Amino acid sequence: MTNKIIGILAAAVVVLAVVAYNLWQQQGQTEPQRAELTQPAVKPEQPALSLEATQPEEVQKDESAAMSTLDAEPQNKNGDEDELKLCQLAHQYDDWYRKGDHYESDTFMQDVKNWAFARGYFETEYAQGAVGIKKKSDYDYYDMDALENMAQAGDSMANVRLAYRLYLKGDKESMQRAQPYCDRAIADGYTALIICKSSHLVRQIYDERKKEDDKKDQERLRQLELDFQAWRRVAVEFGDQLGEELSSNILGDTEFEFDEETLQAQTQKLIQDVMRQRQMLGLGSMEHPPMPELLVHVLNNEVESEEALNVCFE
Repeated sequence: MTNKIIGILAAAVVVLAVVAYNLWQQQGQTEPQRAELTQPAVKPEQPALSLEATQPEEVQKDESAAMSTLDAEPQNKNGDEDELKLCQLAHQYDDWYRKGDHYESDTFMQDVKNWAFARGYFETEYAQGAVGIKKKSDYDYYDMDALENMAQAGDSMANVRLAYRLYLKGDKESMQRAQPYCDRAIADGYTALIICKSSHLVRQIYDERKKEDDKKDQERLRQLELDFQAWRRVAVEFGDQLGEELSSNILGDTEFEFDEETLQAQTQKLIQDVMRQRQMLGLGSMEHPPMPELLVHVLNNEVESEEALNVCFE
């Protein structure tokens, strides 16, 4: 089971880190190069498995759990307590079945996919020398110009697909072009695209740092670093700890330090901008299905073996 979970998250999440990771590697170069995605720059520890289920047609919303995060549950250090907790959470699902030498639950796996899809962590694939969204809907067959026309006409799914594709291209021009579509995607609730904002800021920070001292704009650099840190906090405020973690290591050291009041003020400003755009779009409060408690436990406690759940049924 764990390998399959890692497969889902790797297919959706790890690929989002490819461009960000490449940007981090480019620090110190004279000019950022186009991110050639000939192979993933970040690989999951477990092999990603092929997923046959289609994306959910409708995602059920749960306002009370909208702010669930990976850190919501402390790690258990006692092996017996950890095992007991794992089994308690597993027994929330009643459709476990034996598959080879481990157990699986279709309902649990669908809950994982519902959570990932609602946040914008779409399943991806590596094909024809590039990483892209796995083709599971009509939107995935449109070219970028067609998607852009649909997005500008108000189609939110076309918009997030376009933002995702432009982000994955990774070059400077595409990243710049992606920004208004990433803004709209975040406003639509696809918090996975916060990495699009963070990566764009990182590129600008690197460009500014490479300038000669007499040409470097320190005030602009300070604002870029403040925005970068604030967007990480926005991810947490919107209940997407996974999104915050994607951005956490792509910049390295910062040149400026900010007090809590400054960081909080900028975070709230960005949130207000997002909520203002939601209001203009006629959308209400931002709600998402909760991250399944069993998944939170598996990730927090680094459950590595597919057979870890066997003890709960034998």
